[in-house]
Amino acid sequence: MSELTIRDQHEETQKLLLEITQRIASSTGLEDMLPVIVESSRRALRADGVRLILKADAYGSGALNDDLAKADRALSEWISKHGTLEAADLAANAEVKTLFSGSLKAVMAVPLIAQGVQQGVLTAAYQAAHPFSPDDRTFLAIVAAQAAVAIQNDLAFDTVRQSQQQLAAILASTADPVIVIDAHESILLLNPAAEQALGIVAANVSGHPVGSVIQAEPLLQLLRGEAVETMEWQNEAGQTFAPRVSDVQSDEPGGRGRVLILRDITRYKTLHANQNEFVSNVSHDLRSPLTYMQGYATMLPMVGDLNQKQKDHVDKIVTGIAQMTDLIDKILDAGRLDPETGYYELNREPCDVSKMALDLVSVHSQAAEKKNINLTADIDPGLPILNLDDVMLRRALNNLVDNAIKYTPDNGSVTVAAKVQNGDLVLSVRDTGLGISDENQKRLFERFRRVRRREHQRIKGIGLGLFIVKSVAQRHNGDAWVESKENVGSTFFIRLPMEGVNLLGAEANRINPV
Repeated sequence: MSELTIRDQHEETQKLLLEITQRIASSTGLEDMLPVIVESSRRALRADGVRLILKADAYGSGALNDDLAKADRALSEWISKHGTLEAADLAANAEVKTLFSGSLKAVMAVPLIAQGVQQGVLTAAYQAAHPFSPDDRTFLAIVAAQAAVAIQNDLAFDTVRQSQQQLAAILASTADPVIVIDAHESILLLNPAAEQALGIVAANVSGHPVGSVIQAEPLLQLLRGEAVETMEWQNEAGQTFAPRVSDVQSDEPGGRGRVLILRDITRYKTLHANQNEFVSNVSHDLRSPLTYMQGYATMLPMVGDLNQKQKDHVDKIVTGIAQMTDLIDKILDAGRLDPETGYYELNREPCDVSKMALDLVSVHSQAAEKKNINLTADIDPGLPILNLDDVMLRRALNNLVDNAIKYTPDNGSVTVAAKVQNGDLVLSVRDTGLGISDENQKRLFERFRRVRRREHQRIKGIGLGLFIVKSVAQRHNGDAWVESKENVGSTFFIRLPMEGVNLLGAEANRINPV
C-alpha cells in the first residue's frame, strides 16, 4: 500500500471518527445514534460486519451481521470474563472459533465500559484473515468508550426523565398547591392546584422572580426563609391554607432552592367554626333553664319547712346545677380563648392580684375543710396593681385551686402563692396530691386532656380547665406550666411579664418612656 493510500485511509478514518463523535454529541436518543456508530465503524475498519450488542438490544451492519448475531450471548459472556477479544485468524484459535459459526475468519471485540459497568460489546468481523493494526485497535477502543458513555448517559437521562414524569403526575394529581423556586428565587414549578389558588398560569411565569409573581407577603417570607408569625394564609377566593416550606438541596455551590406546599384546610376550618358556633349556642341556651332551676331550688325552703332528707335532695340538685354551670362556663371560655377561632379580647383593668389570691382561698376554704385539706396563701407584700383582665385571670387561678382541692387526697395541703420573680408576676398553686407522670405532663394543657387514674374516676371534669389557664396566660403574653413528681405532688404556675401592656399607664411610662 502506497504512502498516499495510507494517508488517505488515515484521513478517512479520522473523518469517520469525528462523524461518530458529532453524532454522539448531537443525538437525542440511542435509536438515532447507535446505527450511525455501527455503520461508520464498519466503513472506517473496512470490516465485513460490525455489531453492537447491548443488554436488551443489538445493532448490526454488513454481510456478517447475521453470523455475528448467533454469537451474541456467548460472546457477551466471554468478554465479561476475559475482556477484549482479538483473533486475526480464527482457524488458528480453536477456543475462540467455537464462539462463532458461518464464514467469519477474523474478529475483534471490545467491551463497552462506563463507570466500571459493562454496557455491551462492539465487534468487527472479516470474511478473511485480517491482521489488526494499532490504528484499528485504537479506533475500536475510542468508539467503544464513547458509545459506552453515551449509553450510560442515556440510561441516566431516561431514569431522570421517568422520575420527572412520575413527579409531574403526582404534582398534577395532588390537591395541595406546590411552588418550587431555585437558589435565585426564580420560579421552577407550579402545579395545577397552585395555579388555581394563586390565579396564575405556570407557563407564563416559569423562570420569573417569585416576588414579581406572588403578591402574598407571608408566602414570600416563607420562600425567602424569613420567620412568619402566622402559619395560615387565605387567598382571594376565601380558601385557607397551612403553608409548609422545605429546602431543596443541590450539589452545586449555593444551589439550594425551596419548595412551598399549601395544605388546604378550608374544610376543617369551616367544620371547626361550625362546631364552635353550635357548642356556643347550645351552651348559651342551657344557661337560662339552669338559672331558673337554681333559683327555684334555693327558694324551696321559703315555701315551707323541709325535712332532712328533702334538704339533702335540694343540696344535691344545687350542687349538680353548679357543676353544669361551671361546665358551660368552661366550654364558653374555651371557645372564646381558642387560638384559631377565638374572638375574645382582653378586658384590661386595674387588677389587685394579692386580693384575688386571698379571695379564692376564702371561696374554696369550705371545700378544703370537707376534705381536711390545709388551704393557705403565700403572698409577697407590696405586689403592684397591674393592667390585666381581672375576670379571666380570676377564672384561670380558680381552675387551678379547684383542681388542687379535688385531686388532693384527704388530710393534704394546698398553697396559693403570688410572687415577683425576675421581673415577672408568678402565680402558683402547690398541692400534695398524687402527682403527674412526665409523659402526661407533655400534653396536660391541651383541650379535653385529663390524667386517667383509678383514683380520679369519681372526679367530674372534661379537661378544659388547664387549657383555659394556659390560654389566659398566653393572652397576657405569659405562659403556664406544671412541675410534678408522682406520689409527692404538683405545682402549677402562671407567669405574667410585668412590662408593656400588663402595666398600668403610669408604670408603663416610667419603665418605657416615650
